[in-house]
Amino acid sequence: MKYPVKVKSPLFLAPMEGVTNVAFRVLCKRMGAGMCYTEFISADALIKYQDVLDKRQVFDVVKDERPVVTQIFGEDPKRILEGGEFLQGKTDVIDLNIGCPAPKIMACGGGSALLKDVSKIKDILESLNTLKTPVSCKIRLGISERNIVALDVAKIAEKVGCCAIAVHARTQAQGYSGKADWSWIKKVKDSVSISVIGNGDVNTPLDAERMMKETNCDFVMVGRAAMRDPFFFKKAVHYLKTGELMEDLSLEDKMKLLQEYVSLLKKYKVFDKNVVKQTLIQFTKGYPGGKEIRSQVTRMKSSGEILDKVADIVENSS
Repeated sequence: MKYPVKVKSPLFLAPMEGVTNVAFRVLCKRMGAGMCYTEFISADALIKYQDVLDKRQVFDVVKDERPVVTQIFGEDPKRILEGGEFLQGKTDVIDLNIGCPAPKIMACGGGSALLKDVSKIKDILESLNTLKTPVSCKIRLGISERNIVALDVAKIAEKVGCCAIAVHARTQAQGYSGKADWSWIKKVKDSVSISVIGNGDVNTPLDAERMMKETNCDFVMVGRAAMRDPFFFKKAVHYLKTGELMEDLSLEDKMKLLQEYVSLLKKYKVFDKNVVKQTLIQFTKGYPGGKEIRSQVTRMKSSGEILDKVADIVENSS
């Protein structure tokens, strides 16, 4: 089964809480991401948002970034369906989060907690697939190594009509530690006809190529590497097309990329000084003098200080 949305590259931006806001997604699209996932949104929040339009907006997809995947989480099939109904026409793919290992999400019965009850996953995906908008899901391999259910969930997703499944090749118990076991991505790909998106330990363009070759997955999902450097997408796309490795951005150009991100944050009215601070910390990793910059930034309290620091780096690097 072909992916229902035409994409410009096989590299997808993973959903990351506190990271993949609308501005970051647009930036990654500009850099070459074929598809971007929103931060996860609770089905309950979407239901509440329908009735209280003047409260904090939880849904931030804009026309400029589409096509886009909106990821939702929850544990009640009826409420998840109601949240999905709100999303129809406002996004291009609705994705069910069956992978988040965070204790606060699992305590609510969502994310990886669903892996304990495959029958409930089936009920939720069946109900979501009554919608007109295509549905996908993102999973972990299982709760632990002794309870791997990835193949079972993949076959259910295929049977009920999902268009794709993203496989983070770690268990819930692993969190983000240890090594992702890509052999399970291959096993899933070999067992279903729907699109398979590989995820886990893609840190370089060579990793992206190797994952596609070793697992035969249709797409590669990038998370932490993109958080540190959205330019990763441009490098990876170029490498997949030409076999040539582009040089990393200079610190000056990386800060110019951050300034572009700040402009997008303001354009879409999601500017937050803490987001800029955390992004600056991520963007300076791996550069000479980066540790000192991060030390200074952590002590800054105003957005003016942070933005002035970025401008100073650009000016002094020229």
